[in-house]
Amino acid sequence: MGLFNNRRKATALFCLLQLGLVANRASAADEKLTVLDAELDRILAGQKQPGLMLSAHVVDLNDNRVLYEYQADQPLAPASVMKLVVCSAALDTLGPGFKFVTRLGLLKDDLVIIGGGDPTLGDPKLVAAAGNTRPALFDAWADQLLAKNIRRIPGKLIIDDSIFEQRFTHPNWPADQFQDWYEAPIGGLNFADNCVELEVVPSRPGAPPVVTLNPAGDFIDLANRAQSAAKGAKNSVSARRKLGSAQITLTGNSAAPVVLGPMSVSDPGLFFAGCLRAALAKKGITIDGPTERHRILDTFNNAPANFQSIATAESPLTAATRRACTDSLGMMAEGVIKSLGAARSRPGTWQSGAAAVAAFINKLGVSDSAFVIDDGSGLSRRNRVSARAITAILAHMNHSPARDALLASLAEPGKPGTLQKRLRELRGRIHAKTGYINGVRTLAGFIDAADNHRIAFAILYNGARSTAPLTKAQDDACRLLAKWPEIKPAVTKKDPPQPPRKLTRK
Repeated sequence: MGLFNNRRKATALFCLLQLGLVANRASAADEKLTVLDAELDRILAGQKQPGLMLSAHVVDLNDNRVLYEYQADQPLAPASVMKLVVCSAALDTLGPGFKFVTRLGLLKDDLVIIGGGDPTLGDPKLVAAAGNTRPALFDAWADQLLAKNIRRIPGKLIIDDSIFEQRFTHPNWPADQFQDWYEAPIGGLNFADNCVELEVVPSRPGAPPVVTLNPAGDFIDLANRAQSAAKGAKNSVSARRKLGSAQITLTGNSAAPVVLGPMSVSDPGLFFAGCLRAALAKKGITIDGPTERHRILDTFNNAPANFQSIATAESPLTAATRRACTDSLGMMAEGVIKSLGAARSRPGTWQSGAAAVAAFINKLGVSDSAFVIDDGSGLSRRNRVSARAITAILAHMNHSPARDALLASLAEPGKPGTLQKRLRELRGRIHAKTGYINGVRTLAGFIDAADNHRIAFAILYNGARSTAPLTKAQDDACRLLAKWPEIKPAVTKKDPPQPPRKLTRK
């Protein structure tokens, strides 16, 4: 009986010790969270800018613990972090194996191109990554035509870009920036980011300079009103395009070789056709008739029975998501969101694409009040997303079959992309999307922290008068989070742990 009582006492003592250890661990964890909360408040919420708004949310994906939140449910303009949202929706909905398909064929006497909405065709960075100095697609198509002994098209060049709507630029983009590369249009057929560069080389003084378009094509109407100047004179040559026009006007003095652009074009499909014509002509293939836009596919998206297929070009969705998220190329994201719309019903529009993105977010348990989807790139100021909605997306994608595709799409410190010069000491541990438009600075993504903890975070600033301090604050926050859960108080006598808040927390 005494032995039994002793065993009961020993068991009770062991349980008390275990409870004490658990309590101590919980207390230590709570203390770390308190320290982290205070430090992130100091870093993120302590910015001294009148009218500045912050929405921030941080989650440890190992146990779904919220590590930090600050007005996390307030929807703010995400800028280019919208690309992360849209590309996540596409990778999850369409699948990481999805491919854009572009078809070349003959229909009676006409040469026909049927677009699949591919935004990556002729993209300079993808061309270079493939080891080419110029786009290989049109040369390959020319070779396939020549292999069939086709050197002349007696009919027309027909483009069918009906997979997307015929509105190429978004109505809520800045009206005064339409010719800039980041406001390039999107269509069912696209080429070279729907932009053109002008290589300008002076000739004899007083004469027009020599201008070479890259890529070459007959769509651009070049009005060369510039003059060559003597060597050593001021180089003032510039190029402008009128809204909705294919004409580019060159003015000023050309005193030294210069490359202008990239400059957006007005009509992606006709630009594609013009570049194709030039490439085929270089290979000795002529097209007698004009370029026309017609819908070739029927209501079931089938080609006519007498359509003779010549070639098919396939491009992975992941190529578009990488260019959209790593390099923040807006037209790629617009191609992605319209492809989401086209997967629902054709033609793909910004509205149908936004509905598809909203359906993806809703299925994660996020209400409509947390977001507004207006475009794919984040250039529209009508976009709104809360930090909590973004971390919900990241948490979902972390367990999705498309996780690796999303990680490969995001920018990394020290590597080519928008994070190349930031947070280099954390190379290999951060995958994130940056965002910037006037007054907005955002950052969201994953951090691989200490002890194999993966963190999802979103830090959105709006109403900024100066964004440089906010970029530093975001980076400092990432450096601190990378130490989690090995967080230690960074308190000295000269640095109180709880400075007054500059932003009001809800």
